[in-house]
Amino acid sequence: MTQKQLNKRGAQAAKPERTTPEQLSAEIQQLAYQFYCECGYEHGHDLEHWVEAERRVFERHQKTIK
Repeated sequence: MTQKQLNKRGAQAAKPERTTPEQLSAEIQQLAYQFYCECGYEHGHDLEHWVEAERRVFERHQKTIK
């Protein structure tokens, strides 16, 4: 039998809700825009910002799944 995760009160901890593709996309968009702002609104780095935002968002969500 596997051991269930329990919270401080001894009740079974709720499973984290799944993130929808729409939520992931919105999070990536916000982070990519943040990178754009942090780089002084300099044009020409959109793909670089987008790829870095995807990497960070997917990495963060991968950790919550495990």
